[in-house]
Amino acid sequence: YFNLVWSDEVLWGMVRSFLAGLVLVLILVIIQLRSLLWGILAFFPLFSTIAFIYGVVGFVGKDFDMPVAVLSTLSLGMAIDFAIHFVGRFRRHYATEPDLEKALLWTVIRPGKGIMRNAVLFAVAFSVMVFASLTTYITVGILIIGIMLLSAVLTLVGLPALIVLFHKRLPLSSEEIPR
Repeated sequence: YFNLVWSDEVLWGMVRSFLAGLVLVLILVIIQLRSLLWGILAFFPLFSTIAFIYGVVGFVGKDFDMPVAVLSTLSLGMAIDFAIHFVGRFRRHYATEPDLEKALLWTVIRPGKGIMRNAVLFAVAFSVMVFASLTTYITVGILIIGIMLLSAVLTLVGLPALIVLFHKRLPLSSEEIPR
């Protein structure tokens, strides 16, 4: 009984920490990008990735156990990194070439190649866990693969779409771009 109660307390503590981490990451991204709207747009791939991955976890009936809870917190840093890099490079390039389509295309091709390479390398590296004998390792491997690949794709496809949608409201002048 003690282990069950302790495990439940630890798990819900991690869930609360994860939710607090989400809010903290959003605040930090807004501060770093010096814009509420840019921060929310950059947060989109992270939030969408987590909602989708953990939605699938619930849909297939997998319990939100300790390894899944720990991984959810780690995924915050992994998933937001691509978006911050993408937005930063886009804004700097747009400041030198203020053509929305060209700047987005350049960002998807140039920095996007590095983002995709990083995601694929992480996915390949963690794919060995899928062949482990422990279910926990298999779960962690599958989740990391999904988080890395989905967050990269959402960064390279979803973010440009959102930028096009909201570009008239986004601060795009060179004075507003953090160096």
